Amino acid sequence: MERNRTGTVNFYKDFIKETAKNFLMGNAAFQKWRAKRPRAGAYYTGKDEELERYAFLGLNLLRKHVGDVKGKSICEIGAGDYLTSGLSMLAAGATRYAVIDRFPGDYTGSIAKEWYRVISDNWAKTYPEIDWAEDIKAEDFPENYGERLELIKQPIETAKTKSKFDIVCSFQVGEHISDIDAFAEMNKRLMVETGGVALHRVDFGPHDSWFWYKDPLTFLRFSDKVWNLTGSNRGVPNRFRHHQFMDAFERAGFTVEIVYSADFVEQTIDFPRLHPKFQAMPHESMLVGTAIYLLRLK
Repeated sequence: MERNRTGTVNFYKDFIKETAKNFLMGNAAFQKWRAKRPRAGAYYTGKDEELERYAFLGLNLLRKHVGDVKGKSICEIGAGDYLTSGLSMLAAGATRYAVIDRFPGDYTGSIAKEWYRVISDNWAKTYPEIDWAEDIKAEDFPENYGERLELIKQPIETAKTKSKFDIVCSFQVGEHISDIDAFAEMNKRLMVETGGVALHRVDFGPHDSWFWYKDPLTFLRFSDKVWNLTGSNRGVPNRFRHHQFMDAFERAGFTVEIVYSADFVEQTIDFPRLHPKFQAMPHESMLVGTAIYLLRLK
């Protein structure tokens, strides 16, 4: 995928297009129609990279940065269209899995069932060192596992449950939340006090039309007021930056370890064209394109 779009004409055309999308999402009938469609391009077509992205990414990151999930209870924030990562985590030995999603997907439909089947079929090849848990079967997931599954159908920032979890996690969700302080506090509510951890992968890059621009921070040229015209009715990036997440986590009482980060190519960014709000932010924070945060209570 070549990302080389430039030019004022393209800039304004894309702004108009994204504003029109937002206008449509403000229509109740359109919202209802859109809600019935898969959100993340999550059809399985037989490619290994699809399994890696949509089924195994969360488990792989947890194993790498947190450790073995066997015997752990896990709460994932924003699981996507299907419970693919949930099945993978339970198959790897997790005791319980909860998902927080205000707009849950079709977890029991035919597309979801196909995903669950291929996860099972590809398990031994992908994880030869991990035996598939004997107490879970892909063919009757998730219907027959209500005692081990919890669906929290609430807004991410204010979600509440009586349950506590050993691990709280999210992958490409933090960039869509509206209140990072509320998000940080929610982690504290969900996490067990002794030994609990949270792992969050945040993508600070562009989405939608802005993804194709040579300058990855083109979408930071707008004021907040203008930016909201493109996304007040849909989940566009919130434009919070790396240092703001760090500050929010620390205010909530966490120690924060950055276990992974990747920067934008600095030479592709036209810093003088950013909105003054972003020009005033720490330069090193503006360069962060992706970060994975590991949180522990102080």
